Amino acid sequence: MGFIEADIAVVHGRVVENFRIPFGEDLYFKVVLVPGFSDGHAHPQVVDGGLRPGVLWRDSYDWIENRDLAVDEVMVRRDLNLASKLALLTFYRALLEGTTLISLTGRLAANVKAWISMTPRPKAVMLPTVMDREGWTVEEVKRDYQRVSMMVGDGLARLGVFVHSIRLAGRNTIGEALRLASQRGGLIGLHMGEGRSEAEDFKEVFGEPPYPSRIVPVHCIDDDTTTIGLQCVSCPLTNILLYGRTRTSLAGVGNFGSDWPLLLGTVSRHLPIIARRFKEPPDSIMRIATIGGYRIYDIPPDGDIVGYDVSLQKILEGKAKPKFVSVKWETAVYEGTLTNNNLTLEDVEKTITETIKEATEKYGKGDKPYIPKLPSHP
Repeated sequence: MGFIEADIAVVHGRVVENFRIPFGEDLYFKVVLVPGFSDGHAHPQVVDGGLRPGVLWRDSYDWIENRDLAVDEVMVRRDLNLASKLALLTFYRALLEGTTLISLTGRLAANVKAWISMTPRPKAVMLPTVMDREGWTVEEVKRDYQRVSMMVGDGLARLGVFVHSIRLAGRNTIGEALRLASQRGGLIGLHMGEGRSEAEDFKEVFGEPPYPSRIVPVHCIDDDTTTIGLQCVSCPLTNILLYGRTRTSLAGVGNFGSDWPLLLGTVSRHLPIIARRFKEPPDSIMRIATIGGYRIYDIPPDGDIVGYDVSLQKILEGKAKPKFVSVKWETAVYEGTLTNNNLTLEDVEKTITETIKEATEKYGKGDKPYIPKLPSHP
């Protein structure tokens, strides 16, 4: 028996000096996160955000109707092998960027196929997307649930349904989604207030608290979800890229999401944008970015630890790669490489680029997706 020791630890959002905890071997770091980062909203099959330089949209519905996708997103989702590969790369990137819990929308069968192929694996929330469009129907999600219902049972994952949005899913669809979610653990997510207020629409559909399911609204740029008794997952970077703005405060925000992890990285890469926009104390930002997602999704954080050989300030600047990651006390990243295949973050990012190219060649219209540049790791 050994110990993990650190000069500083962020334990459930609280900064602790001279940290020490029992572990299977002796390890020392400058900074330890307990738990690691939680990414509360990620679309693992998004290889094209429909972005164009200098173009902004009024709200999510304007974007959905008028974006010019270079890649057919329905065909990417339906290609189980490709969709699973994209999900696997999302999981790899998550661990290598210090994310120990990630919530995925998108194609359920692909996400589960990728997840069960890994060991160790991050803790996961699987919320397959439904709306009233071909490729996203409740019936398709039900078929996927029949395929994977016996595959997720080790306590590291939680299942539910993600209603894309109130205006793109009719009352019948939302009712079916609620019934399906109630059979799978009672967890519902949805995009809400993404450019226009939808609190009143939400009340008409879901009623008043307490709700029969755990509901997690996402984005909430124009809604204070505390008025409906909920905390939201905020995705500041995609809000800024799509609409030129995001929330004005972190009141009511329980966690952050990356939205498009293959294009923009997971939550740890977004910390500089978050810090500049909200100007909150570092411990408040780190609390939301780490234990926040575990609390929103009711996932035990036991054994989830991330170790760095840099200062906390470097982590907040998005300029740090973890040396060590454990999930449920099992080492997933050691010396900056995945323990099951020895891949580094640079290896994974290279494969992400190659796989996006593959998706573009198979299901594209001839144009390359526009992918904004983020600051790279040192």
